[in-house]
Amino acid sequence: MVAGKAARRHKELWGKPKERGKEGRKPAAGAKIVELAFWGTIVWGIIRLLAHFLNLTPYGLGAFARPLLTGFEEDSLTGVALGAIVLFVETVLASFLFSLLFGQMRAWWTGLLYGAILLAIAGFFFRIGNWEVGTLSTEGAWYLSYGLFIGMTLVLEQSDEEQWHGVKR
Repeated sequence: MVAGKAARRHKELWGKPKERGKEGRKPAAGAKIVELAFWGTIVWGIIRLLAHFLNLTPYGLGAFARPLLTGFEEDSLTGVALGAIVLFVETVLASFLFSLLFGQMRAWWTGLLYGAILLAIAGFFFRIGNWEVGTLSTEGAWYLSYGLFIGMTLVLEQSDEEQWHGVKR
């Protein structure tokens, strides 16, 4: 009797399997993107601070806020805090764009591709042609791992959601 009630409740909430399969993939939910951006900002912000502290790259966390820093140093507390806020906003935008562009794909390497695209965009603004080999390798590793984090998190989240709701591909 209880199992019958649970099955009816499940059908009420999620509909019939054939109806769910026709919906297709949607972009990731806003709450999930904000959560991803929060943790991405913390983890990749700390990694960026450490790389800059160890002189592996001339670009610290404050480099993200260069256009907004008028009268402040990049390495000051204000510059780092503003850089973290800008990195958070950029991560929200990057996550949303990834879910729109690559949301249909289930391959792990799409995150690497996305990180390479982000590296090319950042390289354009920070003159990648003038970088030394050490800076290029550090920035390349940072952006590739950052893109991989965004990509794998969103692909896994989409996969878990499909499995939870019973949508089959």
